[in-house]
Amino acid sequence: MLEKVLQEAVSEPLTQDETLYVLNKVQTIEDFLELAKVASKVRDDEVGAVFKFDGFIGSITPCTTNPPCKYCSRSAGNRPDFAEKPITVEEVELGAKLIESTGTKRVELGGGTLWNGAGEKVLEAVKAVKRVSSMDIWINVGPSLTKDDLIKLKDLGVKEVCSSLETINPEVFKDAKPGDSLEARMKLAEEINEVGLGLKSVMMVGLGSSYEDYVKHIFWLKKFENLSSATVTGLRPIPGTPFQNRPMANPLEVAKVGAVARLVLRDVDVGFGGMMNDPRMLPLWIMAGANRAIHLGAHIHRAWSTPIRHPNTVVEKHGEIEFVNMLPLTTRLAKEMGMEVDVE
Repeated sequence: MLEKVLQEAVSEPLTQDETLYVLNKVQTIEDFLELAKVASKVRDDEVGAVFKFDGFIGSITPCTTNPPCKYCSRSAGNRPDFAEKPITVEEVELGAKLIESTGTKRVELGGGTLWNGAGEKVLEAVKAVKRVSSMDIWINVGPSLTKDDLIKLKDLGVKEVCSSLETINPEVFKDAKPGDSLEARMKLAEEINEVGLGLKSVMMVGLGSSYEDYVKHIFWLKKFENLSSATVTGLRPIPGTPFQNRPMANPLEVAKVGAVARLVLRDVDVGFGGMMNDPRMLPLWIMAGANRAIHLGAHIHRAWSTPIRHPNTVVEKHGEIEFVNMLPLTTRLAKEMGMEVDVE
């Protein structure tokens, strides 16, 4: 039965019943490999065998969600960029120049959820990037933008805006994100779609969602005509947070959910995140049908006391910000997996 469903998925999207069946059925390495073969083929057929590496600049806005999300490092008190010291406009300009110099074609401006006044800060950051680079821009600052803000961002040439639910289950959402609003995030997604911006969204494995929740979430995304990208993340419990003792998501389970999302959503960009943001995970990303990454390319952030270190990468400190370029490593890994890359 699984073989028949997967064979048909090469040419036709999975139905809701089939999606739930595949999630339940794929519990062995052998079954996952069959799923991965089909997900990779659908990726190659629908969007091409080209892996996209986005840049990242953040945090451009502080997070005022109270209480903080239980899995976020802000709840452990160790995220100054999400609190009192986000990236300045001048640092955004410097970051854009450094990232574009790597050949990166698009960049995320990311930040915390500033529940009041985010629009002005985001518009300033977009204008700063546009002053010094020609990269495409997308925005991820939580449910803090109004419809008027979205229209202004579209007028400035922004390509995509993210509204990530993490989970579509209201009880799981409330438990993990007690200071946040699922309704506000769903409304933002609707408005992003309505104004004609590309919609990016995120779902997280490991928060407590069921397979039925994942199916409902994937098909909720499918209804948006302007859906451009879906990311599946995995919970990585952070010491000092309320979720520090939660089980870490299984990378293979995260990959399975992403592969199934590829078989439903077909022609959108699919990526992974959270505990999957490790270059050692990139081959698994590609096996599961992914074609786009955010934090495996070149990024700028407030310098940490402990710098990010990966083999074969570039790390430079510029004042109070850190430039990390993982592309020498990650583009090689993607090419060795048979993919082209979109970095010039």
